[in-house]
Amino acid sequence: MATPHKAPTAPAPALLHSKQSTTTTKEELSTRHYSDEVVTSHIYAKHRDDDTAKIDLHNYISVIESIITTADRITDTVHRGSEGRLVYSNDSLASAAVIEPPLCTLHRISSELSCKPPGIEKAHETTIEIFEILANYPWEAKAALTLLAFAADYGDLWHLYHYSQADPLAKSLAIIKKVATLKKHLDSLRYRQVLLNPKSLIQSCLQAIKYMNEIKEFAKYDVKELPELPAALRLIPLVTYWVIHTIVASKIELSTYLSETENQPQRYLNELSEKIGFVLAELEKHLDAIRLQFEEVDLYRWLVDHIEHYHTDITLVVPKLLSGKPETKPLIDGTTHREVSVHESLSGKYVILIISGLDITEDDIKAFHKIYEELKRDNRYEIVWIPIIPEPYQEEDRKRYEYLRSTMKWYSVEFTTKISGMRYIEEKWQLREDPLVVVLNPQSKVEFMNAIHLIRVWENEAFPFTLDRTQALLRRNWPESTLIKFTHQPRLQNWIARDKNILFYGGKDPLWIQQFEERAEILRSDPLIMDGGSFEIVRIGKDAIGQDDPALMARFWTTQWGYFVVKSQIKGSSASETTEDILRLISYQNEDGWVVLTVGTAPVLVGRGILILKLLEDFPKWKQNLRIKAFPDVFREYFNELAFSSHQCDRVILPGFSGWIPMIVNCPECPRFMETGISLKCCHGGAHM
Repeated sequence: MATPHKAPTAPAPALLHSKQSTTTTKEELSTRHYSDEVVTSHIYAKHRDDDTAKIDLHNYISVIESIITTADRITDTVHRGSEGRLVYSNDSLASAAVIEPPLCTLHRISSELSCKPPGIEKAHETTIEIFEILANYPWEAKAALTLLAFAADYGDLWHLYHYSQADPLAKSLAIIKKVATLKKHLDSLRYRQVLLNPKSLIQSCLQAIKYMNEIKEFAKYDVKELPELPAALRLIPLVTYWVIHTIVASKIELSTYLSETENQPQRYLNELSEKIGFVLAELEKHLDAIRLQFEEVDLYRWLVDHIEHYHTDITLVVPKLLSGKPETKPLIDGTTHREVSVHESLSGKYVILIISGLDITEDDIKAFHKIYEELKRDNRYEIVWIPIIPEPYQEEDRKRYEYLRSTMKWYSVEFTTKISGMRYIEEKWQLREDPLVVVLNPQSKVEFMNAIHLIRVWENEAFPFTLDRTQALLRRNWPESTLIKFTHQPRLQNWIARDKNILFYGGKDPLWIQQFEERAEILRSDPLIMDGGSFEIVRIGKDAIGQDDPALMARFWTTQWGYFVVKSQIKGSSASETTEDILRLISYQNEDGWVVLTVGTAPVLVGRGILILKLLEDFPKWKQNLRIKAFPDVFREYFNELAFSSHQCDRVILPGFSGWIPMIVNCPECPRFMETGISLKCCHGGAHM
């Protein structure tokens, strides 16, 4: 919960850009000489946001508005030349709100407001006196009580005038208070500037109090959820000062009409109008931001409730996720290119949400097409692409969106830079740079998160995206899922079927590749190897004609990461033998070379290139062991000796994958947990994608 607002240690945000002068004459003095610093030094010298005495501000505002509105209705009839009585409808202007005003305090305020000479200095002094009277009230209550005291006097005048034609008592009181004098001023611009106008000084003060009340209502929420709130709260003391100052000046102006004495300087009234207008604009700016943030918070809580706890029909959740409302713009059907409603397209369906930036890769789109073809056999499923488009967008963004949408046969969200549920998507589903694929059932329960990794590893084999299906896929040996698809060796399946020893290898350095291949051939020609210990070598990352294929290698590493994340999600963050092997391989992504030894598809070891070359070079030291042990066992034992004598822990940088990623990971080379770091990135208000 937000803590009670205290006096700021630094000046409030500037509401004035004032110049100071010690030689200013009385005639030259204006509001510009009451800078933020001057005002705050006065009010904070003795005053704080005290809530010892509280009022129901909402009800007070209702009563004040009723008085001012009714009084203005009377003046309007008088101004039109009609002296008739107001006819009150059933929805009477009278407020139904109940208040218990502090009468003595109101009398003291009314006394301070009465019979003051015109001018800014006296208005300032009076404002400070009223602050003293209301020292035990919160800032916004100070403003409301001052306006109530003004409204009571102002309403009383026109109430007496209204009944003076028929009520002798009212007539006598109206004569004493010189109410009739006011009638002469109704046509004047000054009167309308101060009172009889929707944008008059008094109406502006009332609006400022309403804004302050709304801000304080928001103060019961955590400022972490409403980051604009602290700045708005810091404005309230200064706004309160100018509201009370303006009320004082307005009452002085009203008094000059009644007493027929010298009016306030017109320049002063104009400056007050400008000042209170600026105050309202500042409050509106903060409130607009707070309201948007609150809408986001409210929507976030709704999505949490209806996706995670009280599962709700998918046709209600998807619109709320997209637009924050029960209804949203139609989806675009990728096969017919026509617009269809969410209810028409998704009712009763399992929905696969693809949430991505415009940088989604062709590889991912091709994989989604395989999934889509699989889904055509099961009409219970639909795919919806939610594009995350930066704001402000460029024309190239629209062109890219149109191109991507043209390649998709499934449903797409229309071009928009605002997805209302972004906070939920980012915080709960953890959208980052990478695409996010979330599977929801017809009641919006999450069936799987994040399915992008399943798709990248197993493509359409991963369908349907369920825990049972994932666990079945994970029961396979990981090389079967992550290695064999990245080679064009035609005899590989035969070798796997015969459970042959296979050395899968790759690396960044062509020289290492060459040295490995040469030394492996030397071993393969040794009699001990040929006599029952034979092995095959399979290069990862070459295309069908034997050329290095960087795109194929990029998909290879993405697949390793995908398998690691899926395995970690299903098995938990603690390392298992499989995740150690995968993580070790991933840590070699930028190494000169690496090797994975398998028997068929059963993994035996994953080794760093420099150690593998050393192992092959030391073949004479360990080859005699082949007489009593199988090749994989001897190979692994000697490799472990080398690794132990030249221990080197690994460094792994987790990419910006969406969805849950393990934050506690065991080092694949030792039993310790790997250290985690934090990478901070600022995009200066731009899109995060």
